[in-house]
Amino acid sequence: MITYVSRRLGLLVPILVGITFITFMVSRAIPTDPVVAALGQQAADHPNIVAAYRAQWGLNESLLIQYLIYMKNLFHGNLGQSIYTHRPVAEDLLSYMPATIELAGFTILLSVFISVPLGVLAAVKRGTVVDLLVRLLTLIGVAMPIFWLALAGLELFYFHMGIVPGPGRLSPLLNPPPRVTGLFTIDSLLARQWGTFNNALAHLILPSLILATWTAGTLTRMTRTSMLAVLPQGYLNTARSKGASELYTILRHALPNALIPVVTIVGLVFGDLLTGVILIETLFSWPGIGRYAYEAAIYADFPAIIGITLVFGVTYSLVNLGVDVVYARLDPRIRTAMALGRR
Repeated sequence: MITYVSRRLGLLVPILVGITFITFMVSRAIPTDPVVAALGQQAADHPNIVAAYRAQWGLNESLLIQYLIYMKNLFHGNLGQSIYTHRPVAEDLLSYMPATIELAGFTILLSVFISVPLGVLAAVKRGTVVDLLVRLLTLIGVAMPIFWLALAGLELFYFHMGIVPGPGRLSPLLNPPPRVTGLFTIDSLLARQWGTFNNALAHLILPSLILATWTAGTLTRMTRTSMLAVLPQGYLNTARSKGASELYTILRHALPNALIPVVTIVGLVFGDLLTGVILIETLFSWPGIGRYAYEAAIYADFPAIIGITLVFGVTYSLVNLGVDVVYARLDPRIRTAMALGRR
């Protein structure tokens, strides 16, 4: 397993080099002028200002030279400086990423805890009213536009009912906990700031529930489909004949085998959430990587765009690796295949 993981991590290097090259060339092909985007039209009309700006950011060099300079800095751990924020891109990413990780992590936990029991229940009760109700709810969850759910949720639960706090990660009168991980819930627990923890958790509830409405709908339908394929298998009848209860048979023997395709969807959904849900982060004033990506695109901030794309590429690669490892834990046949592949 260790050899397999090491080999997969080694493949990240050429993948990330390819991502940087494609992103660099595509970002330069966009007709937006970074000088106008960063300085404004009035300042861009002055040749001296434009010349100084292009010299500062290396925009006078050819594309190939610009890319080679970027890669040289990248191999030294330097992602460049943001044209818009005037801070190192790595510093910006470390500042924005924890908010997205916290939101994505809470969302995926909610989704799994909701979808797996509902999917198993719908499969076991196939053809009944329970099954029909679960499928109807998941269809509604998948079909509802996220932006509509977000606006409706804010209008109903925040403005009218007042049972959830407003946008942001914390209430305005509260200071963030001492930074350790950047995740307010974890850091407030480490600092034993229970009021801050409760407030940060309350701010997570509404955006996470809205995101989980879509993700849980998809995962529930996948869990139901996978369970329906597993339930008729003969080994379940063998377990029952040995005296195992129906609940034990389903949870111990059927569910682990049914979870393998579900894990794939969980990995893909988690990767999407980690790379930032721009709309939700914008509507809820959530300072995550999605908002940073949006601002970088608006201002043609090439160093930030490439840095964000690198984060996205690493995220998806690591999530896919994690999915493969979970596969091996769930299915001994996959562990055997990995061992044979190592040889």
